[in-house]
Amino acid sequence: MKTTNHVSSASKIDASSIAVDQALLTAAKAEKEALIRTLLCLVGMESGSTDKIGIEEMNYQLERELKDLGFSVTRHPNNGSNGGLVGIGDNLVGVLKGNGGKNIMLQAHQDTVYPRDTIKKSPFYINGDFAYGPGIADDKGGIAVILHSLKLLKDRDFKDFGSITVLFNTDEEQSSVGSKDLITSTAELNDYILSFEPTTINPEGLILGTSGVGTARVKITGKAAHAGAEPEKGVNALIEAADLILRTADLDQGPNGLRFNWTMAEGGEARNALPAHASLLADIRFPTNELFDAFKPVLEARVANQKLADTKIELLVDITRPAFDVTADSKLLIDKAVEIYKSIGHNLVVIPKTGGGTDAAFAALSGKPVIEALGLPGTGYHSNNEEYVNLEAIPRRLYLTSKLIMLLAQGK
Repeated sequence: MKTTNHVSSASKIDASSIAVDQALLTAAKAEKEALIRTLLCLVGMESGSTDKIGIEEMNYQLERELKDLGFSVTRHPNNGSNGGLVGIGDNLVGVLKGNGGKNIMLQAHQDTVYPRDTIKKSPFYINGDFAYGPGIADDKGGIAVILHSLKLLKDRDFKDFGSITVLFNTDEEQSSVGSKDLITSTAELNDYILSFEPTTINPEGLILGTSGVGTARVKITGKAAHAGAEPEKGVNALIEAADLILRTADLDQGPNGLRFNWTMAEGGEARNALPAHASLLADIRFPTNELFDAFKPVLEARVANQKLADTKIELLVDITRPAFDVTADSKLLIDKAVEIYKSIGHNLVVIPKTGGGTDAAFAALSGKPVIEALGLPGTGYHSNNEEYVNLEAIPRRLYLTSKLIMLLAQGK
């Protein structure tokens, strides 16, 4: 795994109190209704990770939006796959050249976890300060914040940057199997990376890291035999699978440690036949990449200690997303964001680490400073509950992103 290196540019950031830019704040407040209309548009485009029609619809819309903002846009075909995970459609990269200064990258993902026609059961609607709809927080709210923050900068005629790059990938919910290398290589061309996953609603926060995500896939081969007439002539792959689950049950380290859990199992073809094949899939979450490296040989040893001598066991352990921990330079970005929020009368808490994965991890492999959770405050994603965002927070989220870009671009 590539080692993350610190860079010196972020060490120049002054994290002292920041004066309010009243004109920018006024513009951010005025932009609220336009952002809500964008949410309505984006949520109406169903873009599940395997929905080719929806992803292409999103690509077309976002490409047009970026070009209207003055960006040149390139498409990068997404043909990635890993196990059952796949990437489809095109990843979009937009670049806007400025008059000189730092290079800033903004990233968010187009895909959602919802199958087509979810919108029929859970349509977009507004109730008070909250807007509901599939994918509205994760991550169409993040996309909307990017687009409208850029519009604020365009309206202000702000050009004191080297370049602003926007990356919209199509497979984050598939562990970014076809975009992770693009994210890392694009981040390497920039000085700072801003990532727009949703933040929590109460309190709003920024994160110091996310867990890495991995899988363990096991294929067990035994020998089929009639379950009633001559089972002694067979080798039951399900027995080996069951024993493997039991002999690895204590590998989960609990909260704050490495999490290891078998989540899927398959085996057997007929009621009256001993199964010759079985398979298991485990989900692995790890707070540090070093902890995963230490865990892997332990798992391999447990798998090798098989119960039935005549079974064949094949194990594939894979990292789908590395762990993300902010560097000292990334922490300075967080400090800057906290100061910006404080200047307009709001607080951001700093969360040590979350259990979910994020594309910030792939950006961080570049060695450049990364800040995550700049999207809209929301909740209900990846669940059977309604997903929603807090509309009241829109002006301050737009102000935060726009002000942060302006300060970073000018090396302040």
